[in-house]
Amino acid sequence: MIDILDLALKVIDRMAFDQEEYYSASSLAQQFNVNRSRMFRILKTLDRGGYVDYDPATEAYRLGLKFLTVSQNIRSRLSLRREAEEILRDLAVETGDCTYLIIPSDGSAIVIDRYTGDNMLQLSAPIGSVLPYHIGAGPKLLLAFLQEEEREKLLAGLELTSFTPNTITDIDILRETLAQIHRQGYSVDEQDYEIGAYAFGAPIFDHEGCVIAAISITTPAVRYSSTRRDELIRQVVRAAQKTSEKLGYHTGRSPKD
Repeated sequence: MIDILDLALKVIDRMAFDQEEYYSASSLAQQFNVNRSRMFRILKTLDRGGYVDYDPATEAYRLGLKFLTVSQNIRSRLSLRREAEEILRDLAVETGDCTYLIIPSDGSAIVIDRYTGDNMLQLSAPIGSVLPYHIGAGPKLLLAFLQEEEREKLLAGLELTSFTPNTITDIDILRETLAQIHRQGYSVDEQDYEIGAYAFGAPIFDHEGCVIAAISITTPAVRYSSTRRDELIRQVVRAAQKTSEKLGYHTGRSPKD
């Protein structure tokens, strides 16, 4: 299996960096010293995944448009982290709490950046943490701002696992909560993921008005109060607005649903 994957990656490299646009299965098999049937199976697999395109007229293959999407996604994430970095760090310094940059990824939310404040007691999840959509401030916010069709598709297959007594495990209550998040423009996690942890999230919009990420902040119960709740919501919303503006979003523009 590893040998096949290694060969497939070499084929992709050859197509990406050589001058030729189209490659036949026979020519690739000869170049890599493998039999044609094996190369044909690899190309067919890549074709099904959209990584190569087959031209029936020439019976040859070239790189597929899937790589354009992959490239755009990578550039978008790199740009997002770069533009959010200083804002995320400043928010952690101002509040003394842990701040996160969270994006949607394959049916869940993932932490792609994090900064820790100066307070001794911190509640933090590592970069790379994968979070279900029905818990936490960032994940719920991302789910709330997905397009309706995509959101309903995810909700239909979402397992509402209970993490604390405050976790939402009823699909109708979750829908009501998501609608409220969308209306108010921020999300709240009051110990629905971890007892003693409170979190607040706000959306980051790209230049087209699409929500592509969330900024969130987590504080422990010992630093939580109704007054501080309002202040943290204000700060996280402002941080998200600043990031959105850096990405080309104009405040006041109607977001895409």
